[in-house]
Amino acid sequence: MRFAIALLLLASTALLGACSAPTAKVMPFLGSIGLDGDLAIADTSSMTRTTSTFSELGITDDEATLGGIVRLGLGGAELSLAGLSLDYSGSGTTNGEFTLDGQTIGADVDVDTAIQLQMARGLFTWDVIPIGGVDLGFGIGATLIDLSFDLREQNGLASIMTDQLIPIPLIGARAAWTWGPVDLRADVGGLIVEYDGDEAKVLDGEVSAAVEFLGVGDLVVGYRITKIDAAYEDADSRIDANFALEGYYFGLQFGF
Repeated sequence: MRFAIALLLLASTALLGACSAPTAKVMPFLGSIGLDGDLAIADTSSMTRTTSTFSELGITDDEATLGGIVRLGLGGAELSLAGLSLDYSGSGTTNGEFTLDGQTIGADVDVDTAIQLQMARGLFTWDVIPIGGVDLGFGIGATLIDLSFDLREQNGLASIMTDQLIPIPLIGARAAWTWGPVDLRADVGGLIVEYDGDEAKVLDGEVSAAVEFLGVGDLVVGYRITKIDAAYEDADSRIDANFALEGYYFGLQFGF
């Protein structure tokens, strides 16, 4: 629900910008994204936190994702909105103890794991003078990350569930250039945020190539890398989550 509200806010921003937008590009895409990283959940009074990698918890396969990108040209600037949703599940064994809200799952316990991650990004960039045929833009924006974890013992009753919506302001850049019939593009954004004991940092980047497809739009192939480190409190526990997401995506871009 919180993620839906966040997307609604970003969409409202897009509609306001579109009133004066001379150009617009919309691209739905299908991707295959892998997840690496680790997770620790321990009581805030604990002096030690042992991490379990996602592969140890049973998250080993790339997952398909549906997403979309909207780019609005505003004279010498661009408003870019992007979103995707990922859902991972698997079975594995904990490397360390997990404790949250009175529930504890010990080390070396077989568990079923479900991880949901949803992201929405808005970035507003201003053009600078083209350099060597490359169009450059720099700007600011924000990423909204909704993290959800569900760990359940396979041979017991203990289960741990936590979710958190994390807003992170961004400093971003984009570059675009043409190589024959191919339009190339790179986008990157990131920042580190600390607020009221919570910490989060994100680095989100992608490169893509687009070619005209049957006169109906542009066929786009891209590769994206997202790294997220988040540390926050839920109930009386501290959650430390480190994500590394990367993979390919394919989309069809329409211009208006």
